[in-house]
Amino acid sequence: MNTNYRGVCNTIQSKINSFKTLYNQTKGPGKFACPSPMTLNSFTNLVNKGAVIQTCSSSQVARWAKSANKNFNTSDPNPTSCKNILSAKFGKTTIKAVARTKTGSFMVATSPTCKGRSFSFPK
Repeated sequence: MNTNYRGVCNTIQSKINSFKTLYNQTKGPGKFACPSPMTLNSFTNLVNKGAVIQTCSSSQVARWAKSANKNFNTSDPNPTSCKNILSAKFGKTTIKAVARTKTGSFMVATSPTCKGRSFSFPK
């Protein structure tokens, strides 16, 4: 690959992966309800504006909640409390939106960068 295109290729690949994540929410059965069309449209608009869709589990959020000195109820996790915890841990400008996926994990629209570096959730 020509190095002149590396940044463009990375951006395109991030968008493709984000749209795949959104698309997969509309297909097949799930343990939980699929996000609403309004939610999926909102996330699509965020991707079109440059956001990246990432997923994380309730257990990951609970772990990050401890390090951010926040409480997270893993028996009844909700997107609002998840967004508050993720914003406290990674910054309000990094976390754009949060929704439940049909598998019970969280779908998070994030900024592609944080503090000048490419951003992805730690494993």
